[in-house]
Amino acid sequence: MKHKARKGLFVIALFFAPPATTMAGDVDLQSLFPKADASLVLAQGDEVACTMQYAPVCGSDGQTYSNDCVAGAAGVEVVSEGMCPDENANSCPEVFDPVCGVDGNTYINECFAEKSQVKLAGLGACTANGCPSYEEPVCGMNGRTFVNRCEADADRILVQRKGVCDVDNCPNVYSPVCGEDGVTYNNACFGEKAGVTNFTEGLCNVRSCPRLFIPVCGVDGMTYGNACFAERRGVRIEYAGVCESLGENCPNDYLPVCGMDNETYDNSCQLDNAGVQ
Repeated sequence: MKHKARKGLFVIALFFAPPATTMAGDVDLQSLFPKADASLVLAQGDEVACTMQYAPVCGSDGQTYSNDCVAGAAGVEVVSEGMCPDENANSCPEVFDPVCGVDGNTYINECFAEKSQVKLAGLGACTANGCPSYEEPVCGMNGRTFVNRCEADADRILVQRKGVCDVDNCPNVYSPVCGEDGVTYNNACFGEKAGVTNFTEGLCNVRSCPRLFIPVCGVDGMTYGNACFAERRGVRIEYAGVCESLGENCPNDYLPVCGMDNETYDNSCQLDNAGVQ
């Protein structure tokens, strides 16, 4: 509400609205500016002035005032603290150029991410685990090649070096993965060496094998009770029958033991053949 001018000149420091004047005289400042911070209003004799303190407020007329005293002097009600929003200044182009934010969300373009005050994780849309989709491969300590460092971090795998893993020199690290071929590999590197590209962490689902003794010899030189046992161990079959020379032929007794490599062996003979304690 505007106040009628009285004795004396009212001086204001107004940055975003036209100047307004009023007079103090014997008028009570609190009644003159009921919503203004008292520290923003100065009075000396017949003169009343708003301070130059910059504490912007948004008026009901859509204008930004340098403080609530100035807004009150202009007879404008304060609707919010801070500058009035400028829709044109904050608008972003509707151009689809996706970026991935550190919050794991995909934004239409960099402008929308900045408008949401989100830093960029990378260019391109985020993947299911919240990582950007750009390719900058790194080799993990588990022998697996990750699309980028974010993918490795998401799986909590330390990176040993940039670039793809060397499948001809796979690390002797036991970090089992299940390949899309249904075979469990000691680590992803060995799976990639076998030509498998998609994995899930951990062992493949263990299925029960028939208790039939139809021996096969695996490429690891071990004799398995039947092809199912060899496949369950992720071992390719060299030929049917018992192995002729490599390793000790083990009975088909199922007396499971756990090795130091956290693998379960059908019996202690197979444990010894694997060279595991």
